[in-house]
Amino acid sequence: MYTEIMNNEAIEIVRRFAVALDEEDYVGARGVLAAGCVYVFRGEVYEGPEAIVGTYEGNGEAAKVFDEVSYGSSVRAGVDGWIVIEFWDELVHRGETCRHVCEQWSRVGDGGIVRIEHRDLEGERERLEGFKKRGGVGE
Repeated sequence: MYTEIMNNEAIEIVRRFAVALDEEDYVGARGVLAAGCVYVFRGEVYEGPEAIVGTYEGNGEAAKVFDEVSYGSSVRAGVDGWIVIEFWDELVHRGETCRHVCEQWSRVGDGGIVRIEHRDLEGERERLEGFKKRGGVGE
């Protein structure tokens, strides 16, 4: 298990993680993850900073197929000790724009972020897939 920390320091740790990912600073992102951090993403479980950050690096590479890509995030205290990151991707391709949003619920303990759970927001995946299909991405 882990010792849960829920205070301004914990929120700042999660904020550093989010900003590092927004800036594609993967070294900085690794630096705030605990050695045994677990990331749950759509039924898959990744453990450790290298494996976890590797999933984000893959997304950054995939995004290069669009004409323009920018990233952003916000961080807030959630319920029951969770800290919530709202990530958004602003995508432009073939004259069309799509803003894709998801949430990642995080816990901070000894050594940094100890758990991240990805949560798709209703309709977001479908909207993104439609955007990609209309733009001929991933065919």
